[in-house]
Amino acid sequence: MKQSSSFNRWIFQSYSGTPGGLGIFRIVFAGFLLFFLIPGNGTAHFEFLSSMPADYFNPPPGPLRLLDGYPPLLFYRILRLTIILSAVALLLGFFTKKVSIITGVAVLLLQGGIFSVGKVNHEILIGMVPLIMAFSNWGAAYSADQYGGQVSDRSIETWPITLLSLLLGFMMFTAGFPKILGGWLDPATQATQGHLINQYFENGRQALLASAALKTDTPLFWELLDWATVIFETGFLFAVWKPRFFKMFAAVAVLFHFSTMMILNIAFLPNFAVYALFLNWSAIHNGMKRFFSKGGNAEKYIYVTVSGLTVLLFGILKWISIQDMVLRNSDLMLHEVVLVSFALFIVIVIIFRHFLNRNKTVF
Repeated sequence: MKQSSSFNRWIFQSYSGTPGGLGIFRIVFAGFLLFFLIPGNGTAHFEFLSSMPADYFNPPPGPLRLLDGYPPLLFYRILRLTIILSAVALLLGFFTKKVSIITGVAVLLLQGGIFSVGKVNHEILIGMVPLIMAFSNWGAAYSADQYGGQVSDRSIETWPITLLSLLLGFMMFTAGFPKILGGWLDPATQATQGHLINQYFENGRQALLASAALKTDTPLFWELLDWATVIFETGFLFAVWKPRFFKMFAAVAVLFHFSTMMILNIAFLPNFAVYALFLNWSAIHNGMKRFFSKGGNAEKYIYVTVSGLTVLLFGILKWISIQDMVLRNSDLMLHEVVLVSFALFIVIVIIFRHFLNRNKTVF
């Protein structure tokens, strides 16, 4: 009975949330998805996939296994359009729960079609966030549902946050454990350095600090990176049971991905959609309420401001990024560098405020 009580506390009481905080997160996540995280690279990518021979069709586990070959181009176009429309509805908060589920399912189906060539990237959390958060009631505030009188219950469920932390921890573990079996801890080899060489010459990822790192030929340095990577990735799963430790791992993850981006030119941007969930959005919401309370009707000001700024700032960043004026010697996009760097800045601010022993924090 005691074990059951501890498990229930972990599931239902590990994290806290407020309608306003989760409402702001929903808006930011929807904008993040709309501008940066929709799977695939547009029509040309889908035309290529739909024209592949059926003999190469190897989808991941799921409903696509029922098909005999690659879905037609119309399949990809419909799913992509569905994600765009549902992301807009999610940002505005129209029929939030239903739209969240539709968004998650559409993303997972589109990913399944893209990954049917046999290579599966660690991007499943893009679809799992809206699918699971649909049951958190994150549309209770700052949504068209709220202002249209369709929200009768403003209570928040936080078990979806716990479940997402478990999925993130498991995903990290599945990335780290094979590295142990693959010899990453063997002092005679430096796997990270070998990965850098492959990315640099095979994939042409030569931007940022890649060239400087390539010139670093200190086995101890690279071996420490190998061990740090394995310990970090496998440890993520065990940190799930203690929210405080998990948030610390999420903060370290931002530093880890920033370093990976700078050296290997790999950003892992989809992961940041989950890391952001563990910010203290309630504190962010309270700060905004204090700021807008002087003008009256603070909630509508916050709704319009957060939605407008999300679309404006993400839209500008996306437009500048697709101009391809920088980072021409890498497949990194400018928005990836900006967003990952901004996430690192947020983590540094959090750590700085922690050491100043301030009560107000965003993490």
